[in-house]
Amino acid sequence: MAVMPFYKELAEEQQMWFLSEYRRRSRSVGAMMALAILFPIQLFFLGKVGLGVAFLLTGGGFGIWYLVEWFLTPGRVREYNEVIALGLVHYLKATS
Repeated sequence: MAVMPFYKELAEEQQMWFLSEYRRRSRSVGAMMALAILFPIQLFFLGKVGLGVAFLLTGGGFGIWYLVEWFLTPGRVREYNEVIALGLVHYLKATS
């Protein structure tokens, strides 16, 4: 995770706050995969509203995009969580 060097520089109370906020805001790969398979609305939970609307309007790309999304979702979740972590670190650096 690219945020680890920054995380290690934080004070202990900042690290505790970071972990608490990260757990609250991050998304689980398993939960997002379940959504991708059962109710394909995971794009909305990952902040990709426009893509989610396009997905729904095209019926999951006529079924093809629906299947492809099963493989894309884990990477999208990791990317989303990385952005969350970096945002939290930047916030902590800016406020200290």
